[in-house]
Amino acid sequence: MNLFRNLKVPRPVFAICLNTLVTHLGFYAMTAILTVYLSQVKGLPLSVTAVVTMIFTVSYRSARFLTGPLLDNMDPFKCMWFGCLLTGVSIAMVDFWQSPVLITIQLIIAGIGYSVRGLSSKASLSFVGSKDGNALFYFANSNMYTNGAAIAGPLIGSFLLTSSLKSFTLTFVGGFYVLGAILLNIFPPGCSLMGRDRKPVSFWKGYQTVLLDKSFRKVLLFNMIGCFFFTQLFNSFPYLIGTYYNAPERLGSLLMLNGILVVALQIPVGRWMNTALSGQREGYRLMLAFLLFSVSFSMNAIIGSIWGYYVFVALFTLAEILFIPTIDAYVSNAAHPDLRITYFSVIGLSTALGEGIGVYTGLQFIHMWSIYGKLSYFWLSLALLSGLSLVLYVMLNRSPVHHKEEEKLWRY
Repeated sequence: MNLFRNLKVPRPVFAICLNTLVTHLGFYAMTAILTVYLSQVKGLPLSVTAVVTMIFTVSYRSARFLTGPLLDNMDPFKCMWFGCLLTGVSIAMVDFWQSPVLITIQLIIAGIGYSVRGLSSKASLSFVGSKDGNALFYFANSNMYTNGAAIAGPLIGSFLLTSSLKSFTLTFVGGFYVLGAILLNIFPPGCSLMGRDRKPVSFWKGYQTVLLDKSFRKVLLFNMIGCFFFTQLFNSFPYLIGTYYNAPERLGSLLMLNGILVVALQIPVGRWMNTALSGQREGYRLMLAFLLFSVSFSMNAIIGSIWGYYVFVALFTLAEILFIPTIDAYVSNAAHPDLRITYFSVIGLSTALGEGIGVYTGLQFIHMWSIYGKLSYFWLSLALLSGLSLVLYVMLNRSPVHHKEEEKLWRY
């Protein structure tokens, strides 16, 4: 079709990205207002609201571990469709329950559906990308749609919660997932996304195969490290802005800048990476990401003004644009054809671990340096850690590269 040629992506990639946009509009609309919805609309005490929210977060983060190898035995596109329906219906049902137990059960089921949809979409992109060698570009497209939803989603959630239909807020949110399933029927992939002659995947054997992959363990390590830094923008930074820098009114525009820059720059930067940093230069992608993390943290420590924070967000976003699709492409290239979803489920656990450690450590660093009245040292600490991560990456990935023109041995 002319549509897909104009978008310069295959039909399955367009369908996946469109589904990603619609479903993540619902996801970000929900996560932005869930605690307020539970406390104000459902009337749950703050302690109960905290527990329910925590269980939902744990469910959609950890369910991928339980579903990974099982989904590798199924068509990923059909799994996406099922995940969308399961999530949409489960979220919508929350509006009709008052019991905290029943609400929690519905959110757990929604978390499972969310994991199924997410893992299946990555496996589908990986399959298409492995066929034509454009996995990095396809994952960059997906990340752009995700961030587009991250910009608009919270606005939608806030509008729903403050409207006269606030009692049906999650019904509308669930509707985004149902719409995502409908769009998958309107724009089917047009081809099978399962490899031929596949062998059945057993649960424990699948994970054993993945964890014994030595090169993939490096990806797990550096994904966890990158997520440690990534979460500072969305946890430590807002806490500092609102608590110590007394500029909470700037927080919305600062975080929105992140999403806008991702939407605007992800595709051109992705194309540049796919050409300038391809082949023997692939290792420079993460090196550059860690370098930009370090520079952005250093700039925040040095400038220390409200306009400096915008510079920080811009540099940090460039690091994010490099980091996220690079990791997805690495996983796609490393994944065994029969274990794509299992590989992505394991990298998801690495992400959760990195983000969890990042949140805790970041807040502890803030507390420690605030005692000494040296909050700038918090950013310098992060800059030092990201610099050390860059050194570690170079050390663990030093490999001989034969230069074709000069017949010399080079290392990076």
